[in-house]
Amino acid sequence: MKGALLFLWELPQNLLGLLNLGINFARRTIRHARFDRDRLMVEISPRGNAVSLGYFVFWCAEDNPFVPVGPENIDHEYGHSIQSRWLGPLYLPVVGVPSMARVFYALGYKAIKGKRWGGYYSGFPENWADRLGGADVSRRPAP
Repeated sequence: MKGALLFLWELPQNLLGLLNLGINFARRTIRHARFDRDRLMVEISPRGNAVSLGYFVFWCAEDNPFVPVGPENIDHEYGHSIQSRWLGPLYLPVVGVPSMARVFYALGYKAIKGKRWGGYYSGFPENWADRLGGADVSRRPAP
């Protein structure tokens, strides 16, 4: 009963998580999936998109040219799942929108400056996700 209520509490992001799971499956970007910490942890290739959507935590430990990503990414994305559990239907506007804005800023920064933006994780909601998930940021590649 508790699990069903939590699934409903996070319904908008859970529906997007199911959609993202299907997209990653169709694109063959799923490397491994397992249940851990009350979530489905889905390791994806760098061609996939690391994102936490309710019950579904998509993560990648491989670096990319836009945002520094390393083995701490699983804990970072898990931190977002805690935000989702706390905020329920408010997660997407409160966390998802600012997070996507930071992604778009990082993409634009790379296009204009020719290098990665070093501030991606320093502001809300990314720094909060690091803290909640216990991400060991010393394992994150330098910008």
